[in-house]
Amino acid sequence: MADVLVFAESVWHLVTIALVFGLGLLLAIAQTGIFGIPQRRALFLYVWHTAFCMFYYWYSLSNVADSTNYYLFSLSQDVNLTFGTQGVYFLTSILSVGLGMSYGGVFLVYNILGYIGMLAFAAALQQMLQTAGTLERQLAFLYLLLPGLSFWSGSIGKDALAFMAAGLSVWAALNLGRRYPAFAVSASVMLLVRPHIAGILLLALAVALVFTSRLGLLRKLTLTLITVPLAVLAAIYGAEFAGLGDMSTLSDVDEYFSLRQSYNLEGGSSVDIASLSVPIRLLTFLFRPLFFDASGPLGIAVSLENLFLLFLMAIALSLAAFGRKSRLDRFSFWFFALFAAASLFVLANTTANLGIAMRQKWMFLPMLMMLAFSYLGKSRRP
Repeated sequence: MADVLVFAESVWHLVTIALVFGLGLLLAIAQTGIFGIPQRRALFLYVWHTAFCMFYYWYSLSNVADSTNYYLFSLSQDVNLTFGTQGVYFLTSILSVGLGMSYGGVFLVYNILGYIGMLAFAAALQQMLQTAGTLERQLAFLYLLLPGLSFWSGSIGKDALAFMAAGLSVWAALNLGRRYPAFAVSASVMLLVRPHIAGILLLALAVALVFTSRLGLLRKLTLTLITVPLAVLAAIYGAEFAGLGDMSTLSDVDEYFSLRQSYNLEGGSSVDIASLSVPIRLLTFLFRPLFFDASGPLGIAVSLENLFLLFLMAIALSLAAFGRKSRLDRFSFWFFALFAAASLFVLANTTANLGIAMRQKWMFLPMLMMLAFSYLGKSRRP
């Protein structure tokens, strides 16, 4: 297996690695016309994101990692285009078998996908905070530099694609009338890797669109006619994909949640989330580990991230309680809130392993952080 999991062992491997890395540099330069991130900052973020991608590559060589399984399975002949894990196998096989790329080269491709999500998220924060103070903008940039963001979104697997989808949907929601193609890409990618989350994404969009959107009547009607049926279909398929398709009562759903929790209870960073009350379960999913239950250097790093997240959320909630208004328009606010709340509830009730929670929550953290940062600092508008 070690002979297969190489960074490069042929001239072709080196050529493809150079081309992919160069493509990322070109993206960092050319994105100015799309996302509007200053080139210097975009290049820094690309180097930062790539550094954590390489760290994950090195980490996967001597530790259990999903990326290893995705790459090895992609080399087999039994790979078909479908949703979920098989979809990632298929995409990876195009790179590993179709293009003959090395394990390290495929890592760099997924690194670019995660980087697109980072750029979109950065552009959304930049747009929302353009009238905020320097401190708020610096905190937002610091949040982009959290190791967990680049670590999980820079590896082979579902996480890079899911984070790209989340970042694009956040950016698109701030100007849906013009950026709906980006949202369509976001929903399609999320459907490929996590159909049940795609269902939540489209349902949140449909509800926010119908009740809060200020788009023109024609655009609103067109998007509603497209979004609502897709949301229903995605929700139905997502429920069947997740194993909820044949459940007709609340007790059936509760039993399913308990079963899903038991699947991933054992292993690193495990905490018996299933035994906790629902509010504590949600808080545990969001904010743990927090030092006292962290294990090793990675656990400490994640604890620092969670402390930062807890700090931001506490400040935002306090300001909201004292009457501070969000910078977000009604549509964006409710879309982010609905998606984040529904995703948190579903994931927290189907996950018992904090190791899994640490990466899965990045599917909705961009929305949650947009909500939190929207309350920080007073607007400089007169």
